[in-house]
Amino acid sequence: MNKKDLAALRRRFSPEKNDISIIRGCFVNEKGDIVSTFSKSPVSLPASEAAHYLNAFKKALGGAPGRNQFSLPVHDDALQLLTQLQTSELKDEAAVEALFNTVREKMEFEGSYLILAMHDAYSIPYKREDAHTDTPDFTDKVFNYVMVSICPVKLTKPLLTFFSDDRDFHTVEPDLAVGSPALGFMYPVFCDGGADVNSALYYTKDSTDLHADFIDAIFHTAAPESVADRREQFYGVLGDSLEKGLTFDVVQTLHENLVAQAAEKKKGESLQVSRKEIASLLDSCDVDAAEQKAFDNAYLEQFGAVGLDATLIADQKRFEIETENVKINVDPGRSDLVEVKRVDGRRAITIWVEGDITVNGIGVDV
Repeated sequence: MNKKDLAALRRRFSPEKNDISIIRGCFVNEKGDIVSTFSKSPVSLPASEAAHYLNAFKKALGGAPGRNQFSLPVHDDALQLLTQLQTSELKDEAAVEALFNTVREKMEFEGSYLILAMHDAYSIPYKREDAHTDTPDFTDKVFNYVMVSICPVKLTKPLLTFFSDDRDFHTVEPDLAVGSPALGFMYPVFCDGGADVNSALYYTKDSTDLHADFIDAIFHTAAPESVADRREQFYGVLGDSLEKGLTFDVVQTLHENLVAQAAEKKKGESLQVSRKEIASLLDSCDVDAAEQKAFDNAYLEQFGAVGLDATLIADQKRFEIETENVKINVDPGRSDLVEVKRVDGRRAITIWVEGDITVNGIGVDV
């Protein structure tokens, strides 16, 4: 799905704009037992309550493609249930029960969770070539789809809260609260103005855990590679291509340059890096031509001629150095302050200091 189509669907998830016909729910406790099920219409709910439900679906359409969001093929064996859920508009009790039980029985999930499912009919807008306005018309072509979100349910902490009736503070006891979706999907995928019934749009909050058990149970297909898997593959290919292996200088150079390039992109835009651009960065940290050639060949064999998202190579949000006894977190944009070198025959991490130094919040001198 392209960004425009995703944005159009995401805008529907608000109490004022939505035309969602039904929300089905199933609360599963930490033992895997179904505690309750329900069926609701968003228009019949208070606006604040409806907003919470709709937000759980909206967030399952978020994330970055290839990291949190994946288009997955749906195996023929999975089509019957998904199609029945979609075409019945979640009114087929047997199909809804089968969905809830499949998730409950097949998915590995710690703690309690809430399964939410909804149906929507989206009238597809279009703009006529002879129109004299930017306002789109709506065709009689409708995209019918279902969405499912799996949200963790956790016990809140006791709070001291103000009560307006007696104008005093009292303790609110711990209670169960629904969190943001850990995973979810939309079926079918909206593509080229219509429905691709052989694909689903899948979401996972944690890009390092794609919940392969859930993907196999619902779609009967293999999980795509996670960011962690792809990153490990890339650095494995790079390290095997270098005579000295993967050195700190090489990783630092890649990180510095890619973080700087990504910062110049507009928010939401991804930075694609070709193997030639990576080779150019290797050249800047004295990797010789023979090693660059070895990397180029190994990259082609592993990833093909396509580029990689920069976030697979350099984490834009952290630069973390860890040894057996020490963990150091550095501003991702200032990794240049760190050096790894040998002092008196021993390896040492050197950090160049700017400004004051504090130890556990206490200012110290050097």
